[in-house]
Amino acid sequence: MTTWRIVFNVFFIVVIIGATIAIIADYRKHKNDESISPEDLKELRRSHFKFAMLVAAWLLYHHIGRFFNW
Repeated sequence: MTTWRIVFNVFFIVVIIGATIAIIADYRKHKNDESISPEDLKELRRSHFKFAMLVAAWLLYHHIGRFFNW
């Protein structure tokens, strides 16, 4: 049972880090989009980016804690 817990937590940590890197890459790739006004785009991207980073940080903290039995 402990082996499956370790495998799951390591897998989940890798998935969270991968998703975070994908969000950062998407943010950098589309930061010069011209379909909406620059101010709206900036605020939209900033709010989505902050929310995604907070969720990723919380999940990462949670699963690292579970991995080390905090």
